[in-house]
Parts: sequence; structure tokens; C-alpha cells
Amino acid sequence: MKALDSLRIFVTTLRKGSLSAAGRSLSLSPATISRRISALEDELGVQLVDRTSRNLKVTEAGQAFLGQAEVVLEAMAAAEEAARSAKLLPEGRLRIHSRTQLGLRVIAPLLPRFAQRHPDIQLELELSEHPVNLVEQDFDIDIRTGESNDSSFVIKRLLSSDEVLVASPAFMKAHKRIKHPRDLLEVRCLTYRREQEATSWKYIDEGGNQQVLAIQGALCANNGELLRLAAIGGMGIALLSEPTVRADIQDGSLVRLLPEYRFAVRAFSNGIYAVFRQSRTLPLKVRAFVDFIAEELHEKDKA
Repeated sequence: MKALDSLRIFVTTLRKGSLSAAGRSLSLSPATISRRISALEDELGVQLVDRTSRNLKVTEAGQAFLGQAEVVLEAMAAAEEAARSAKLLPEGRLRIHSRTQLGLRVIAPLLPRFAQRHPDIQLELELSEHPVNLVEQDFDIDIRTGESNDSSFVIKRLLSSDEVLVASPAFMKAHKRIKHPRDLLEVRCLTYRREQEATSWKYIDEGGNQQVLAIQGALCANNGELLRLAAIGGMGIALLSEPTVRADIQDGSLVRLLPEYRFAVRAFSNGIYAVFRQSRTLPLKVRAFVDFIAEELHEKDKA
């Protein structure tokens, strides 16, 4: 492991920009840092760092060596984590955020089985209708619908899903004339809205083109579960994520409308995603939860 220690010292020194900063990071004296880099240079037979100036300056050979050294250290870290994972069990506090309806209807039913499988993980689940900052608000995972282009996070699709139009059987019996998406403009609809944003539903027409409907809802709310209950009660038509109303469609509490069309509130790249922070060694508790939820949702989707 001495060779790896030398690589780690070399890489840390260049990342920190000085012998003293590297020494503080590694709990070594600047003199020790310098000796270890010199020994590495002697072993390689090339100069890695130019010490003639007050600031460290990496040589051309040192720059080439740095890239490969970082690859080696990352591979070693991954190997060490794999070895630890083989003997350790996931544990500790796991903070999860989800939109309210998604958390209640999709995630919550799976938690008892997860807790049984991983009794050493303490779950904290927070539900809200607002986006969260994983770092600032100290969440490990955010469960959301709709993709994110933020490259600073890992985004894993847990389940492909569409948004579907649903209403109660009684409501549909009284509104048999709904044959086309434009007919939705003439009936009571239940819409999801945050703050004062305009409400519109999108659909793909017969020619494959995206069309927009300006919906004037009989009820608007910032909570999908409230809209689901209102739809079951016969108040109107709601556009909701299919997994959140699947059981209602199966037991007849809700009926799906216009299944031959694709609908969306914002984007058609629909799905349920787990979003978590980038890490060279993903915490076992995060991996355990994401893999479990993905597996469970996949099995439910096949059923």
C-alpha cells in the first residue's frame, strides 16, 4: 500500500496547491510531503513537480502522471468500498423527500418491507409540493416525476409511467360525449397548480404533434392526492401519474379516459426517478433503498 500512499500524497498536493495545505489535509509535515514526492520522482526517474518557484508547478510528465494516478486511486476506492460492502450491512439515518401523492400512494406501501429487510436503517420521509435542494436541506434521496438535467446529481429511473386522465364511473356516465381531448374544454376538470402558474394540459394529436389545452379547472390544488379523492367523489376529470391511480382503476373507483392519447401536464418524458448526490462510493443505505424501490416498482409494473 506504500505505492498507493505515495500516489495519494502526490495527487493531494497538486489538488491543494501547496505542501503545507496537503500536509494539513493528510496530517503530515510539509517536509515529509516533499520527501515522499522526491522519492516517487526518483523511483520513476522523472521530475513531476517544479520546485524552483514559490508555487508548485506540475511538469509535463507530472501532468500525464497525475491523470493516471487519479484513475488508480478512484479504482482503489471503488475496490475498497466493494470489499466493505461484502461484509457490512446498510445502516444509519436515511432522509428522503417526495411529492405528497407519490410518497403516499407509491412509496409508503413499500416501506414496511424495506424496514423488514434493512432494520438498521432509520427512515425519515418528508412530503411536500416544493422542489428541494438535496445538499442545502440535507436529503439523501429525492423521489420525483420528470427528469432533471442537473449533472451534479445521479438520476435513476425507477419506473416508466405516463400521466392519465381519470374520472369516477358516475361522472363518465353523465359525460359520455367525451371522444376527443378538445372535449375536455367543455367539462369539469381538476387541475394541479403551484402558486399562480397557468394551467394547461398537453396531448399528442393524431398526427404526432403536441397540442396544448388551456384548462379552466372546476377545482385546482397543489396536491395530487386531493385531486385523486375529488375525482373518486365525482367532481370532475383529473390528470394524474398512472402509478398513483392504478389501484383505483383496477378496483373500479376510477375510469381511464381517452387511453389512445398521450397526455402530460408539463413534459412527456414521464417516469418516477430517484435523485441523489454524486459520490465515488455511494453510501450503502442509499444504494439499498434505490435498488429496493426500483425492484419493487418493476415487479408491480409486471403484475
